[in-house]
Amino acid sequence: MVYPALSALLLVFHQLFYLVSGAEFYSSIHEMTKVFGYEQKMLLHMQKFLADNQGKLDFLKARLREFEIERDEARDWGPSYLDSPLNKYLLNKRLTVDWQRVENLMVTSTGEKSLGRLRKLRNRETLPKKRDLEGAIDGLLKLQFVYRLEAKDIVRGVLDGVDHGTQLSSEDCVDIARLALSYHHPRLAHSWLIEAGNRLPGGEKAEELRPQVLALLVQAKAELEDFRGLNDTYQELIKIQPASEEHARNYESFLQSLGEKALVNDSKPILEHAPVPEESQVVDPFQAFCLTCSGHWQLTPKERRHLRCGYVTETHPFLWIAPLKAEELFQDPLLVVYHDVIYQSEIDVIRQLTNNRLVRAMVTGANESVVSNVRTSQITFIPASAHKVLATIDQRVADMTNMNMKYAEDHQFANYGIGGHYGEHMDWFDQISFDAGLVSSPELGNRIATVLFYLSDVAQGGGTAFPRLRTLVKPKKYAAAFWHNLHASGVGDVRTQHGACPIISGSKWVQNRWIREIDQSDRRPCELWDDSLATYAQILEVEKRMEAEAASRKV
Repeated sequence: MVYPALSALLLVFHQLFYLVSGAEFYSSIHEMTKVFGYEQKMLLHMQKFLADNQGKLDFLKARLREFEIERDEARDWGPSYLDSPLNKYLLNKRLTVDWQRVENLMVTSTGEKSLGRLRKLRNRETLPKKRDLEGAIDGLLKLQFVYRLEAKDIVRGVLDGVDHGTQLSSEDCVDIARLALSYHHPRLAHSWLIEAGNRLPGGEKAEELRPQVLALLVQAKAELEDFRGLNDTYQELIKIQPASEEHARNYESFLQSLGEKALVNDSKPILEHAPVPEESQVVDPFQAFCLTCSGHWQLTPKERRHLRCGYVTETHPFLWIAPLKAEELFQDPLLVVYHDVIYQSEIDVIRQLTNNRLVRAMVTGANESVVSNVRTSQITFIPASAHKVLATIDQRVADMTNMNMKYAEDHQFANYGIGGHYGEHMDWFDQISFDAGLVSSPELGNRIATVLFYLSDVAQGGGTAFPRLRTLVKPKKYAAAFWHNLHASGVGDVRTQHGACPIISGSKWVQNRWIREIDQSDRRPCELWDDSLATYAQILEVEKRMEAEAASRKV
């Protein structure tokens, strides 16, 4: 599959390009920006090639004018032109020396050196490949789906209300629609094909693209069961381009498989996005994740009114001098954001430590860790012993959380790419992962808590969504989110399911501190009941009910 016009699309989502050997462009903005200079070099080679050939063309044009003047003069003189020995000499000179020079220049491969250098750059391993372009389109489709954006806005460069100043062509729309169909997103594909049809250019290009648009529309309408629309579009297609035998056979086979449905005359409007479900409706985890990212699911003012903001001083004596600014986002399970808890000087050191170390992030599969579109980012792990700044950050985390950081995992740093996201997941390990040997140092126990530092602001998108809590943590540079992954009983808390929402614009850098269970019993002791079966609030409610029943019996 070829996407000849999508370089503009990539530029919509941050200036590109970089790829270390074996890595990918689209899964990290940081990696993409590092070799933007390659394109600058390619432009210079192209300019040199044009300059060399322009000089050649200018010379040939000048010789052509001279030869035409001599020809016109000979015509005017007639047979007497060759009476002059000078004219005889000049004619012989032209036909031998001058025309030989012209011929030699015309066959010379001018600009070959520039062309060779350009080819060498283009063939580098550190330049985008087809999968990177498909990854960029996939990122765009994720943004459209998760944030319920409309193709008519995206095609004009408007993303979630912000104009990015770049428009897409009809050809771009066709390429995006084709990939959307292959990913089983017929609604999105249909919207892109409508825009492709609206933006068809004139001339031969339109004649080439229009049949492609109609053929893909037939496929999209078939998947959406718009039978009347499908038939109308197919008839329009065969008027301008006779169907191939295979295409006609597929269409007839499709009509036969429909049976009575093919006789339906109604053609309902095709919505680009399914209607937003009511809060009472049951939705799958990914839908809940998307609705939280887009802001359609959130806590009501009544549910938020008991949440507090303030200064934390009680977890360590040092905080009496330098208290931490804390903002509660949820109380049970606890979800807190600490503001201004990492500094620019520390972030500068981190960026130096992570330079040229990022690799594509993986997710834990059934029996191994695998690359997945569920997680489009690049990461690296660095031990706390690698730099004193990392040890300082760990001491600060201990002060913030009152957790023992001695057995915490290595620092993880991540940078997200075009539409970069990490779908809904738990930070704690299930028993299957322990049994399959996928957990490093299992003797340290499960991940009892997480601290997520935001090392950059993000212009649009990129929040951390907690669908079960209907809460979205928006990334803010120098802040850190903290939550417990396990109940006090040690059972994984499914309510902490979360995910990184796709980035619309900007570059997102985060730092993860995963804290293990070992040596935490004095920091977070077990409750007197199994809190994985009932919350403290539920127990109090039962006690109140029992007291009320006892009081009524006494009366």
